[in-house]
Amino acid sequence: MKKQYFKILILSSLLLACSAGSKLVHSSPKQQSKVSLKAREYFLKGVFLQSEERFSEALVQFHKALIFDTTSATIHNSLAENYIKLSEVEPAIYHLNKAKKLNPNNIESYRLLGEIYLRQRKDHQAIEAYKTILKLDPFDDTARNFLFFLYERTKQPVEKAKLYENMLGLYGKNKTILMYIAEVYEKQKDFPKALQYTNMILDIDSTDAESHYYKARLLEALKKRKEAINSYETALKYAPADKDIIENLAFLYRTTNQYQKVIDIYTPLLAKDEKNIIARLSMAESFYFLKKTDKTKELLTPIENNKVNPWGVYDLLGRVALEEKDYPAAIRYFNKVIEKNRNNRFGWLFLGFTYSDMGDLVNAEKTFKKAVTYLQKDAALWSWLGITLQRQEKFAEAIEPFQKALVRDPRNINALSSLPVVLEELDMFAQSDSVYEKGLKLLPNNALLLNNYAYSLSERGLRLEVSLEMSRKSLELAPENSSYLDTIGWILFKLHKYEEARDYILQSIRLRPNSPIVLDHLGDVYYKLGDYSNARKNWEKAIELKPDNPTVKEKIANL
Repeated sequence: MKKQYFKILILSSLLLACSAGSKLVHSSPKQQSKVSLKAREYFLKGVFLQSEERFSEALVQFHKALIFDTTSATIHNSLAENYIKLSEVEPAIYHLNKAKKLNPNNIESYRLLGEIYLRQRKDHQAIEAYKTILKLDPFDDTARNFLFFLYERTKQPVEKAKLYENMLGLYGKNKTILMYIAEVYEKQKDFPKALQYTNMILDIDSTDAESHYYKARLLEALKKRKEAINSYETALKYAPADKDIIENLAFLYRTTNQYQKVIDIYTPLLAKDEKNIIARLSMAESFYFLKKTDKTKELLTPIENNKVNPWGVYDLLGRVALEEKDYPAAIRYFNKVIEKNRNNRFGWLFLGFTYSDMGDLVNAEKTFKKAVTYLQKDAALWSWLGITLQRQEKFAEAIEPFQKALVRDPRNINALSSLPVVLEELDMFAQSDSVYEKGLKLLPNNALLLNNYAYSLSERGLRLEVSLEMSRKSLELAPENSSYLDTIGWILFKLHKYEEARDYILQSIRLRPNSPIVLDHLGDVYYKLGDYSNARKNWEKAIELKPDNPTVKEKIANL
């Protein structure tokens, strides 16, 4: 929806009027016991000469008039006006100050002062002059327009808004003025105030689609998404074909996981125009998140060869292909994403994931290495390069990518959790512990870091009570995680609390029955409890799952 901004036009003629014969307005002089006829005579001669633009001669007559009437603010104003015409600013200001003392309510004195300060670009003094005029006459639109101009020039939008607020009191509520005030407060990020004035517009006209749309935007800024959705829906009711309303509403439906509503809102548009790529892509994405991937393909496959497709078409088709294990198609689609834009991080990430998923770690490594040449600041890509190297047991090579990921994003959990493991593989335990410590300072409630650090320490038999505390905390955060249950069981085993250790490890086995590590741990616990039959049973099962484990074979042999 294109916004129509209300503006008061400050015509250039306002400034021209200051210098080209504004009317002489006489204020009432103070009450005198006797009117000076001589003063009147000279004053009228001055007025005539001023109308002839004979300003110097007019000044002579006004000064003569002042001799016979020293109490007239009007004479002082006339003198000031003619001095202004002759560009003699100082005497003009002198006479205007005199006039103000004689008659503080004489509007013409402030108008002339405003003109002088405006010419001198003494904007704040000019503002004070015009504000005084409005106090004396709230309906003086000329003074108000000068104030609008000056507030704009001095970048005082809130003062400008207040000026409009005063107009509401004088002339009643006006939709256009109310919208301008709302927009001023929106620019100042005072969203509650902007919302207040938008609601006033809707009190006047509840069918105003533009105002409902604007209200929705304000509610979004206030992070009130549910209320924003209601306002967008109301706006759409009164403007059912407005694309901006539809797109904003669909975006909110998407961010609140209301995917069926995204489909519903775009279905009529796609039926009306099959070339509407926004509608088609939005619906396809929504079907994908609803796990209706056949519908996603049905919408996107017919257009996959269109040269003008946005990258999202290939991204979605690639993700569907990856889920279906159709690796050649996934690789083809993600390469198309990258061809569209070499800096598209999603294309690189999912291409790398595809190779990893199919067990081709060599090509996954090549993909991530190439990706970081285009996106050197992307922490996620660096961390996945590290993980790919780690999975190939290239531990020394993996260190640098993880470190680069943490330089770019110190909270990158992939790097924080994987780098210590790599360092341990290289017997760099002090460096490993340092990474864990730094990670937990940044993310003290991260269950993965807590668990991994606790397990690492327990494996080395270090700080077991601290390890137990960290392990308990990780389990509080994720009570159904089988790895975390095994960790706490193993720490309790190291602390010689065998029965308690058995209970936790049995819970882990129920969740992950085919883990050779957990089965090995359970065998160790049973051995310490003197239950050699169950110890053998679990060790033998661990060997079945991982035959190349000499340590477990030795335990069975020595039983």
